[in-house]
Amino acid sequence: MQNILVTTTHSLAPICFCIALGWMAGKLQMMPVEYGRALARFVVLFALPIALFLAAAKANPADIFNARILLSLLTGFGVTFLIGWAAGHLLFKHGEADSAVQALACSFPNIAYCGPPVLVASVGSSALLMVVSGNLIVTLIVVPIALVVLARSATDEQHRIGMGSALWSAVKQPLVFLPIAGACVAASGFELPELAVTAASEIGVAAGGAALFALGLTLSGISLQLNKEVTFNVLVKNVLQPIVIFGAAYLVGLRGALLAQTFLLGVLPTATEVSAIAVSRNIYQDRAAGSTLASVLASIFTIAAGVSVAVLLEE
Repeated sequence: MQNILVTTTHSLAPICFCIALGWMAGKLQMMPVEYGRALARFVVLFALPIALFLAAAKANPADIFNARILLSLLTGFGVTFLIGWAAGHLLFKHGEADSAVQALACSFPNIAYCGPPVLVASVGSSALLMVVSGNLIVTLIVVPIALVVLARSATDEQHRIGMGSALWSAVKQPLVFLPIAGACVAASGFELPELAVTAASEIGVAAGGAALFALGLTLSGISLQLNKEVTFNVLVKNVLQPIVIFGAAYLVGLRGALLAQTFLLGVLPTATEVSAIAVSRNIYQDRAAGSTLASVLASIFTIAAGVSVAVLLEE
């Protein structure tokens, strides 16, 4: 029990601190709330793509391209994405753009920043490769699909752009092509120069803190309400997703530590980048921020429960 509490605390303390710092900066008028959008764009366009490129480029291809793990994660992320998308359209009556961001809120786990402390404390340092695998699925499949929808929903004199233009708009986003480039570097066996890694890391390490601070700054300017939609998003992300991932992983034959690691990615809260994408594009902002914060709070319980299950799976 003590180990579970320590793991949960170490996972959530940095998140809560950075969000609280951003919220305080907004409430005390130390920074204008609208600066949150600029910080969100910095994360989405620069810091996070560089961090994911470095993580993918330095990974062992044999470890990150485990077909059974990737299929399990794709099933878990994909099913919850589709549920969020369908609910946005049918249940909450949103348009394409808002439904796409809601789908991300239901499916995009905070792997990059919550994953390492949870997995390392529960399974060991070898589990860090699962962070890379999970990020690849999200950034190469889930996020591009959402970006295509957002591009198609953008208006130019109130007209949608075509599918070809939407695909190109998604592919040229740094959040998409840089992780792909990193995976290609890893697959080629090329080793990045140490000087280049050190220089790029200075921007990459800023992604987590900046995204969380931007979320707090955005939250300081809105009236947060735990409504039916936010509750729905949290239940799909924090409860349903780990169940789907576990079922898929078990069916494809994962057992022991690999099953535990794969399952644990599902109990992580909604990624702060969902709110960053919403703020940077001025859509679904309040609900995205509310869903992210509520998911973080709910993860106090889901991470604790997930770690307990993971311990049993390893035995």
